[in-house]
Amino acid sequence: MNKLALVFAGQGSQYKGMGLDFIEADSAFKEHERNASNILGFDVKEVLASDDSRLNETKFAQPLILFSTILGYEAFKSLEVEPKALLGFSLGEYSALYAANVFGFEDIMKIISKRSSLMQECAIKNPGKMAAILGLSSKVVDDICKVSSRDGIVLSANYNSPIQVVISGENGPVIKAMELAKEMGAKRVVELNVSGAFHSPLMNQAAEELYKFIKNIPYNEPKYPIYMNTTAMPLESKNLYHEMKKQIESSVYFEQSIQKMIEDGFTHFIEIGPGKVLSGLIKKININCEVTNLDKYSDLNNLKGWLSEHGFKK
Repeated sequence: MNKLALVFAGQGSQYKGMGLDFIEADSAFKEHERNASNILGFDVKEVLASDDSRLNETKFAQPLILFSTILGYEAFKSLEVEPKALLGFSLGEYSALYAANVFGFEDIMKIISKRSSLMQECAIKNPGKMAAILGLSSKVVDDICKVSSRDGIVLSANYNSPIQVVISGENGPVIKAMELAKEMGAKRVVELNVSGAFHSPLMNQAAEELYKFIKNIPYNEPKYPIYMNTTAMPLESKNLYHEMKKQIESSVYFEQSIQKMIEDGFTHFIEIGPGKVLSGLIKKININCEVTNLDKYSDLNNLKGWLSEHGFKK
């Protein structure tokens, strides 16, 4: 029996103009844009359309990826198809929290504004870097990090697929791990264009400060199960604040989450948000999964056909 899940894009997938086509297509989204601009303290549409580098800064990238993903999800809702579970990649977990009605629009935008600022501040105070290792198993990368961590902090931060792991940590240990990965036969070793060592202990202060901020914000019970980055298991809502704190400084178990969802009977996945990164990773994890994406407003017609073809919509 076919079973549908939604997955939500993370940081790094941003591009100039993302989400603007949704705003132009539907007046309801113009209201979202005005509200987001008021909450975030900058002109959302202006930054999305600009040619400068602000969209690559964490304090802009995180809120705007979340914002454009929320527009995509609201457009998906118009198709009147209910998913059975949700999964977000890193930042995408906040889109999942919104889609599951754990937080409303205003609260989720306030939270992501705080999170992004804290992470950017933490990255300045505790310099570090991230790198993608392609062509080695997660066990080999874990072992490389163990050796390299004798000189400082480095760990496997994102388990993306059976042969793609992102490492994160202090500059020296990450560079050493990159060199060791090449010696061990990695197909590619790519330093990522990010502003800090995300999903590592270098983000501890941001995690602590976020927890202080969110613990007084009320939440709703999730409408759908959310498979969490830190556990690869559905959220137990009583652990929500702890999970949100932990996620900033802990590894993202994306591959393990997809594997667990497949074990739980999920067969079809729709990636919502900018780009198609997660769609590619899911196919690498299990080629038998049916995957499509909703990035632009024009994707809605194709998605409607895909849902009908696979028996989710009459």
